[in-house]
Amino acid sequence: MTGRRWFAVRETAPGVYLIAEPGHVNSYLVLGDDLALLYDTGMGIGDLAGEVRALTSLPLLVVNSHHHYDHRGGNASLVGVARDFAVHAEGADAHGSPAPREWLESYAHIARGLREKYQALRALDTEAFFLTDSRVEVRPVPELRHWRIEAVRPTRLLHEGDTLDLGGRRLRVLHTPGHSPDGLCLWEADSGLLLAGDTLISGTFFAHVPGADVPAFADSTRRLAELPVGTALLGHNLRHRESAGFVADVAEAFAAVRDGRTRPVVATDMFGTAAWRHDFDGFAVLTAVRATTQEGPGGAGR
Repeated sequence: MTGRRWFAVRETAPGVYLIAEPGHVNSYLVLGDDLALLYDTGMGIGDLAGEVRALTSLPLLVVNSHHHYDHRGGNASLVGVARDFAVHAEGADAHGSPAPREWLESYAHIARGLREKYQALRALDTEAFFLTDSRVEVRPVPELRHWRIEAVRPTRLLHEGDTLDLGGRRLRVLHTPGHSPDGLCLWEADSGLLLAGDTLISGTFFAHVPGADVPAFADSTRRLAELPVGTALLGHNLRHRESAGFVADVAEAFAAVRDGRTRPVVATDMFGTAAWRHDFDGFAVLTAVRATTQEGPGGAGR
């Protein structure tokens, strides 16, 4: 499958391009005068390098929002194209491991199921109200027998407060643990643009996976809510763009989860892992079932 059929690409803010794998991961290309920055590289499916080079010939800096496979899957395809691969120092060692075969096979199965469910939804929708958007339709899954996500060693380590100067625009590194210990966002104060990775998403927050930390998630999202955000660009789902009100809602939600002010229900994630599900207006938070009582994560009296 060619990149043009797999990716959905469009300008989503001045000089910022969404490079989406609809239904999977959103990556973002930010153009400066002297340097282009690619925030996340997605699944490693399709010709990501071709997409980037169709948009710019500028030297390229790759920044991974965190070390999870679905956000660094395209790194290997950009070796020889990117000047640097930058990650938060907290997760540098994790980038030394390729995705296990069993993870790839499990995700490929899930992706095909997602496509089938989306097709059923679209068929129903065309008979009714046309609520879905064909411009961002979930793509057919290509043959993935030879799919690999290889390890690419970072060439640059980032820390809280670092500034990335692209020429004519500057982005500040924010360390935002919660989903993972090495999570980082990029903040452009001049425009109010926030590149949020998995610290902000418009679907289900995975706060139950290894390395996730609900109190850290609450602290990180509260910090983002204190910024004068104009546009937040999110790491997953078809709704990729939100405003300051959404950031504030997420911060309040994580504070409620942390403080035991929710009434979660038992659920499973896309991989079949058991979790507690905390539902809010327009999104949900999954938390781990470990160290809980029968009454729920907060114990008796919830």
